[in-house]
Amino acid sequence: MNGVDVQGHRGARGYLPENTLPAFARAMELGVDTLELDVGVTRDGVVVVHHDRGLNPDIARGPDGKWVSAPTPILSLTFAQLQSYDVGRLRPGSETARRFPLQNALDGTRIPTLASLFDLAKDTRVRFNIEPKSDVEAPQETLPPQPFARALIGEVRKAGLERRTTVQAFDWRSLKVVEREAPEMATVYCTEGAGSEPERVHAAGGKIWSPDFERVTDAKLAQARELGMKVTVWTVNEPADIARMIDVRVDGMASDYPDRVIAELKKRKQR
Repeated sequence: MNGVDVQGHRGARGYLPENTLPAFARAMELGVDTLELDVGVTRDGVVVVHHDRGLNPDIARGPDGKWVSAPTPILSLTFAQLQSYDVGRLRPGSETARRFPLQNALDGTRIPTLASLFDLAKDTRVRFNIEPKSDVEAPQETLPPQPFARALIGEVRKAGLERRTTVQAFDWRSLKVVEREAPEMATVYCTEGAGSEPERVHAAGGKIWSPDFERVTDAKLAQARELGMKVTVWTVNEPADIARMIDVRVDGMASDYPDRVIAELKKRKQR
């Protein structure tokens, strides 16, 4: 891809409930190149689109209409059980609600399957950047890396979207499975905090590095380029930060407000 890969973070989280079909549809309407999303696997093996390993108390309401009180793992629920939860609005007064005041509620919105997202986007050219959500320190909350990655690979191949999909992760174990078993799909090595160093990604075999944009420095970018790596950053929302990332020539950026990235690129006649 030429220029900056504009990624709609969790669809268009700034405007509509994250990781839902309406949010992804909105992101495509705004003109993103790539849909950034997260997946989990239910107890009965369905790959679903959801950021957290468990239901988020700031987002999910149960069949009784009450906000969930604890992050019940997605892996502990069947898909049918998962569909009884409403993820169409943010819990009033929550930190998440404060962070996204422009997000419109869509009561009745459910956690979608990955297959349904692929179906939504089948007649477009949009790409997918998918993260299987797992954590080395919480192994009981998700499938182990190998079956998790295989479940994701299976859905991508079933849809015939291998060439339009990258797999990203902070838990690099999943990436190694993808590289071994689905080499046609590029992998993206995510980092955060003190571990955001390009040489560590390169040493692990990574070709695309995805740090928190706030950790990006000229020196680190230069080092990544010397090592032959592309750099995509997360999650860039404010106009000044978007402009800075374009100035330093990152290869891609995920944003909760992807229209802001597109507007800045258009202003510079780069889109």
